[in-house]
Amino acid sequence: MQKISVFFNAFLMIVILLLGRAEGLLPKSAEDYYSPDEIETYSAASREASENGLLILYGGGFDTEEHFRPLIERCIAHTGKTAPRLLFLPTGEYDNPDGDWREIYARWQNAGCETDVLYVSRATPEEAAEKIASADIIYEIGGNLDFITKNWSEKGVYDAVRAAFGRGAALIGVSSGAMCWAARGWDNFGEPVFRITDEPPFFGTDDAYGFRDCAGVIPFCVCPHFDNPAWRVFSVEAVGLDIPSICIENGAAVVYSNGAFEVIADEATPRRTAYLFCPEKRIRLMDLKKHGDVATVVDGDMRSR
Repeated sequence: MQKISVFFNAFLMIVILLLGRAEGLLPKSAEDYYSPDEIETYSAASREASENGLLILYGGGFDTEEHFRPLIERCIAHTGKTAPRLLFLPTGEYDNPDGDWREIYARWQNAGCETDVLYVSRATPEEAAEKIASADIIYEIGGNLDFITKNWSEKGVYDAVRAAFGRGAALIGVSSGAMCWAARGWDNFGEPVFRITDEPPFFGTDDAYGFRDCAGVIPFCVCPHFDNPAWRVFSVEAVGLDIPSICIENGAAVVYSNGAFEVIADEATPRRTAYLFCPEKRIRLMDLKKHGDVATVVDGDMRSR
């Protein structure tokens, strides 16, 4: 029965992708889904919510210091400082002080940032709040979203990072570290099941996916690694959710600032992008490189409810 379910989901995913591709061939704009008054109202709501902060979500990629530097420079430029304070959160890697995150941490130091680390699971709520309140840029590494959400909830990090964004901080992260800023994330942290996997032959036993509520800086569900067959299955989930979704390929970063959504691609993978799903408007696989304006209106629509 479990194998039948996996194959059915795979078939359904292919159908959705084909429908989405066909829809993507047609010219689309916000006017196809909203009235002029709604566009004006919802765009204003999105600008108001993000007029101070910067959010950068990337699915993966940007593996070298050279290719990652544009994301760092975008954050530094946003702060208006030559040596902004970077707070690094390795929560996704279980707050392991010797984790793989050290290489990325060094890139921020090399760019001239003053750096600090917050081990959320070991900190008191007061310590976490103090460090977050003094940060200009906050970076969360990828890893286990379940561990992130449990510890962020226990230590009051959600309120602190939302306040940081509101006062003008730059928030950035990869994979689970991208999901954590959104309203919801979809990550593989459950008990092993038979499913589509990352590696050939693409079927086998691996951790099950599940949803977790997150910080809600943007009112979307976020799925990273969307060029990977195992994560592409999220298309099946996205069309049935009660909120819209942003799906980000490896080598693509979604930038949200002042009500505008923009996609930046890694120089190593220049064609990578991100996609918008909005079940209520029957939006499937809308390329955000071409239609960031639609994401702005959807964002404001969700915030206005």
